[in-house]
Amino acid sequence: MATIVDLRAVDLIRTEIERFAEAARHRSECDPVHRRRSRRRYHRSWPLAVLSNGVDMSAALHNASDEGIAFLSCGPIEPGSVVFLKLFCYDESRLYVPAVVRHSTGTEHGYLIGCEFALTDETLCREAIMKTPQTAGVY
Repeated sequence: MATIVDLRAVDLIRTEIERFAEAARHRSECDPVHRRRSRRRYHRSWPLAVLSNGVDMSAALHNASDEGIAFLSCGPIEPGSVVFLKLFCYDESRLYVPAVVRHSTGTEHGYLIGCEFALTDETLCREAIMKTPQTAGVY
């Protein structure tokens, strides 16, 4: 059962994703056709910070939707792994967002990592907030 603290963590993460999606809509090209996807995806390359297994790495956005994100990284990340993404990597006040890796595909430019945002997991949302320097220790 979710507590008030858990609900607040989920709400904060959801707000961060909504801000990111809004920025992506304004700054990116979108898929002209949904094809088999349930959500429209927005394409633009911009930097992301990824925390995976305690290691910070830089990545480049490939595409994003309201439900998930794909990015290019220099190395693979095991499907099923949890990663924490800083969607606005140059703004220290922005939160990390938890996501679960769904695929990791080698390309000529590195690895394309596809993730689903972990919006329903209160524990992961709280952990993401704790990893953000300005909010460490809040939860």
